[in-house]
Amino acid sequence: MDTGSSALTGSKLRTACDLCRLRKIRCDRAQPACENCHIARHPCIFTPQSNQTRKGLRDELSATQARVRELEDALKRTQNSACQPSDSQPSNVTSQDLSLQPHGQPPPFNLDVSFIPDTRPLEAAISVIRSHLSHCGLGTPDSSIRADFYSAVYQKTGYVFDLEDFLLGATQSSETKNLTSNRRPVILSWPFSNLVQLCINHYIESGLYSLFPFADVVSLQFLLDSQVLDQSKHARASSRACLAAFTANITIMHRHKPEFSGANPDAYAQAAFTLIPQIITELADLRTLEAIMMLIIYLSPLGQSQPIDLLLGIAIQTLYSLGGHKKKSSQGTSDQASNDRHLRALFWLCYGIDSELSIRNGRPPLLNHDHCDLDLPVNYAQKSKEQHFYWKPLCSDELLYPSDLRFNLIKTKIYAMLYSEKNAPQSEAGRIQLIRELDNELSDLRSEFPVNCRPDVFATENTPKYVFHDLSIRGVSIHLEYYYCLGQIHGANNPYNISAAGSHLPLPSSAEITYEAARSTLIYIGRVRHYINYHTFWIHADFILTAIITLFRFLIMRPSAPGFSRDIQIMEETAQIFAEFLTSDDPERRGFSPFYLTHRFIKWLVFLALGSHSR
Repeated sequence: MDTGSSALTGSKLRTACDLCRLRKIRCDRAQPACENCHIARHPCIFTPQSNQTRKGLRDELSATQARVRELEDALKRTQNSACQPSDSQPSNVTSQDLSLQPHGQPPPFNLDVSFIPDTRPLEAAISVIRSHLSHCGLGTPDSSIRADFYSAVYQKTGYVFDLEDFLLGATQSSETKNLTSNRRPVILSWPFSNLVQLCINHYIESGLYSLFPFADVVSLQFLLDSQVLDQSKHARASSRACLAAFTANITIMHRHKPEFSGANPDAYAQAAFTLIPQIITELADLRTLEAIMMLIIYLSPLGQSQPIDLLLGIAIQTLYSLGGHKKKSSQGTSDQASNDRHLRALFWLCYGIDSELSIRNGRPPLLNHDHCDLDLPVNYAQKSKEQHFYWKPLCSDELLYPSDLRFNLIKTKIYAMLYSEKNAPQSEAGRIQLIRELDNELSDLRSEFPVNCRPDVFATENTPKYVFHDLSIRGVSIHLEYYYCLGQIHGANNPYNISAAGSHLPLPSSAEITYEAARSTLIYIGRVRHYINYHTFWIHADFILTAIITLFRFLIMRPSAPGFSRDIQIMEETAQIFAEFLTSDDPERRGFSPFYLTHRFIKWLVFLALGSHSR
């Protein structure tokens, strides 16, 4: 059978083979194989489409008009229902009912556009991991950084490395058949009042404000009691978005709790996102800032920084308009003082995200630090205790945040002093001096941690397993942040550790510290693998990918080093972690495409590093 022949009469004429259609490139339809398939050594196949007779234009128009009338009627019914006084919620609502709209009304129709990114499908995962790798040491596609990297790999290993070819090969592997996406379709849905109340109670009882100070529970309770979720025409959009986004965050963070098992966090977040156009046209208040920050927090584990950057711009503009970038005097009523403290807590939540994206993505921070007061909150836990690293009861009166805020201050300085365009032309001596200053500041922060909670205590292969048992996600983040900052500081003299034309090799001490930071990160990941799942991977992905690429560079630059074999083993053990996740019984790991791509990427680097050793 001629695979290049056109489809049968009545079918849509196929103008491209399967591979060209997948890659969205022009196909010359040559026989027996088009040029692209010939180069890629891939079978040139034209899969015929189903033979369906096209409807006449009049029939199609009639069907479309009927569908429009159907949607209009459904929308009117929903709006009329929302305007009716609500009855009290039944007391016997089960967890399986909590994903419905208020009063059990299902959404009128599905939205065609989802505002919640899904990085579980392979194509989406490829796009996101491509972006992350660009900021983890490979540089953007047309940058000199990537060109130098490719050149050094070829020079040291004899193999051509091309990221796009690697990603294309990953999509064509037979292993992809085991990849799945268990995410349910995202349908706009508002949460039951009962569910919102459960989330408020949990937020208070767990002291979660200490880590995520994005909601004033007194105001949330007032909004819930005022039934703003049912007042689509009369309530402020930011008030309704606050309740929906708050419920989305609590139910996704604590999705394993029985009382939240029937919740649909994506649906609630989707509902909040649809209100953003209205929110930005309203006069800004604290609810505006809370709603935007809660949506940013919800997006953070999903791996895509672009929508977070856009929302962050709205949040920062709101902060400025509310005066949250400056400390307020203690004058005024107790309620006003409480609002001011909450506003400053929101400022530091925003600052932490901004500084993180700045150093990761190599862009200036959106907050202008010359115009901000950077004194830490009075109730921030500047003196670290053991309980701050473990799963211990939290208190809302003590602010901790997801990681230590002092790392964010150091990251801001690292970018401004070592990586910004303003300081790029400085002399080598000046850069070395700045590296030493930042290293001292990072060392001072580390020395303030309890002795048995310092990163180097955990990043060893001999540390007993029980030490990791009660370690919290915050403790893990602090340890990984330390090694990441250490690598960014000492990698700045030659941040990519590859000798390019006209550049100097890093100082021997800085080179060794950068190498040890990468090595320690991967050893640490091996010890805390039980914390990695689809909801935490992208939070720590840049730490992992940066360490992998950094260690790979040292391997190909120093293939005769005494520790070469052990470092190869560390890389292979890291790859094996993600391979085991793919076949795990845990639904939060099994078939997760980013794990598959990370596994394949590390195995490819190991192969190349062994090539440099054999040469």
